[in-house]
Amino acid sequence: MKPSFSLPHLSSHSHYLIGSDELRAQLKTILEEVHGISIHGNPDFFESTHEVFTIDDSRKLIEMHGIRPVHISGKKIVIITMQGITGEAQNALLKLLEEPAEFAYFFLIVPSAHLLLPTVKSRLTLIETSRAEVETDTTEAIAFMKASPAKRLDIIKKLLDDISKEKKTKQDAINFLDQVQRVVYEKRGVKDGLKSLETIEMARTYIHDRAPSLKMLLEGEALSI
Repeated sequence: MKPSFSLPHLSSHSHYLIGSDELRAQLKTILEEVHGISIHGNPDFFESTHEVFTIDDSRKLIEMHGIRPVHISGKKIVIITMQGITGEAQNALLKLLEEPAEFAYFFLIVPSAHLLLPTVKSRLTLIETSRAEVETDTTEAIAFMKASPAKRLDIIKKLLDDISKEKKTKQDAINFLDQVQRVVYEKRGVKDGLKSLETIEMARTYIHDRAPSLKMLLEGEALSI
């Protein structure tokens, strides 16, 4: 498969990409074919995937980062794919991402830029992909907004039930919040919808903590939107 992005230069040490795990395979292909970086059997290449990237994961990364590459003239490449990351883990990475070693290059792959704190995002270079933009279906979000508080709670209960039965995932809850946010913005604007937009952003931030209460966060949205 042809990569959906290019990386002609490694001018930055800290990067992030928005998308699925498919991007990881594309990134590895580019690193090998464009930058001549060996992926297989290379002790200076690291990759990991996480449902939630935690403070312990940050500490391991910081410790590993301080070890020089095995190859004197080599680069240390780190690719981390995550579905979520806690706030404390992000704060622990701030200095590392701002002042990485001259041999270290980090690539974070996340499903949404909303996962990242502004302070972390400002230290990362976004690698733009050329994937086709898909029009977001906001039908459910519009129905949710028009419904009574009681009906909204029923909608949330069904979503939570589907997640518990593994018919859906936490990412589906995040996507739903994204859709609701878009509807609030389009229907109310920033001024009239400010309070709702702030509560959505807060819920989306806490949803990536180590042990978030999805029920509490989503039901809170149902009653406060």
